[in-house]
Amino acid sequence: MRIKCIVSYDGSHFHGFQIQNKQRTVQGEIQKALKKINEEDIVIHASGRTDAKVHAVHQVFHFDTRKKLPEEQWKRAINHFMPNDIYILEAKYVDDEFHSRYSAKKKEYRYYLNMNEYNPFETNYIFQYGRKLDIELMQKASAIFLGEHDFASFCSYDQYGNTIRTLYSFDIEEKNGVVTFILTGNGFRRYMVRHLVGGLIQVGAKRISREILLEMLESCGKKKCLFKAKPQGLYLQEVYYEES
Repeated sequence: MRIKCIVSYDGSHFHGFQIQNKQRTVQGEIQKALKKINEEDIVIHASGRTDAKVHAVHQVFHFDTRKKLPEEQWKRAINHFMPNDIYILEAKYVDDEFHSRYSAKKKEYRYYLNMNEYNPFETNYIFQYGRKLDIELMQKASAIFLGEHDFASFCSYDQYGNTIRTLYSFDIEEKNGVVTFILTGNGFRRYMVRHLVGGLIQVGAKRISREILLEMLESCGKKKCLFKAKPQGLYLQEVYYEES
């Protein structure tokens, strides 16, 4: 039987989502809990990985099990063994053809930036930039990323393969000095969101122009974006499927 879970986690004290030897990871903590419940090793499959210090509001994973419990009991059982920075919001049985990663239609990420004075209580959750940015300039520049593009210039250096993605929307909002970047697309390569936001911060700070970003984008990887926003302000907000 296959179970789909929606999980929320604070990434501050994790070395990313994916399991790693001798490092605390979200996948590692969840699999430890599932082993106690199932009395055998269980491997979970997520919609995608998040990096160290990156948070998730609604991350999705699935796993297969021979143990039959009511859906609400699965949720309670997993949460019973969870540390206080991970919480299972939903657990439900799904068709065997469902796959957390390959069945996903689109994803939404959000990035938060504080232009106000440094706030030590928010440093793990909102990037403490501490200076004013030109919101209108960033909004105009963000439009160049909409649609289907080769985002090779805005991905991790060590990743190869298909870097073509479609960005459906890219909104930038500001309220009381906190800037929210909202990106929705059919998929994101590693560090892609942080490079896109990092480039736009440079535009908002008037260090580079919109045209420079466009040159990077059109170079398809020949001109790399060297600006990468810090991980602390990044959240995987939502993963959308057919029924979403």
